[in-house]
Amino acid sequence: MRIAKTLYLISAAAGLLLGFGQEASAQGSRPVVLRFRKAGDTTVAVRNALITVDHSIEAGLTDSLGIVRIADLEDGGHIVEAVAKGYQAFFDKFVSGPNIPQPIQLDVDAVVVAAKVRGQPTELRVAEFDKRRAAGQAKFFTLAQLKAADGRPLSNLLKGETGMIIASGPKGESLLASRAQPRPAAPCFAAVVRDGLRLYPFEGASPPDLDKIFTDDLAGIEIYSRAALAPAELREAATCGALLLWSR
Repeated sequence: MRIAKTLYLISAAAGLLLGFGQEASAQGSRPVVLRFRKAGDTTVAVRNALITVDHSIEAGLTDSLGIVRIADLEDGGHIVEAVAKGYQAFFDKFVSGPNIPQPIQLDVDAVVVAAKVRGQPTELRVAEFDKRRAAGQAKFFTLAQLKAADGRPLSNLLKGETGMIIASGPKGESLLASRAQPRPAAPCFAAVVRDGLRLYPFEGASPPDLDKIFTDDLAGIEIYSRAALAPAELREAATCGALLLWSR
């Protein structure tokens, strides 16, 4: 009788351990569905948003319903990032697990169109774009190259450009800066010119957020990594390089 009872207890304990292991495994990770909507009007889906989870998992683009699916994600807390034309760069937290309703809803703020910045003329002419490109003293993106970039944010296109880096601003902005910085804590931002008007630097101006400038709005880009290579009109302002943007 004692032997039988002992065997029963061992068998029961083994069953409990096996069941616990299966339950832990089943709840360790699972498919997750995220849906992105426009804040303030959740009937509008955020389409073609580039989604990254935990800074390393590239989940792809949202579909026509604003949905992206992740095949296997560990249960627990996560950070999601979304970049989409017409919307602010989005960072938020969400939790996945067995009792979390799907899809997980995330609302993204639309970009507020700011008043036109009063720039300073540089007397550059877009007609000289090809002439400067022929001189070969900078990195140029032509209209054909920008069309091929398929609407990406400028921060994505300019990553890894020689002599330049994408630095983070105080609100998570993506700002173009020189690699030749005085010290890591003080990035040196490039001068920015759009359609012949200098937007930065001048009094009261901040460098534009490259997450909010998209390739399908532009006809040409010029990047000068240092002042000596920049057009004469910009050399005084281009200590940390210069970025020239031309609209379509």
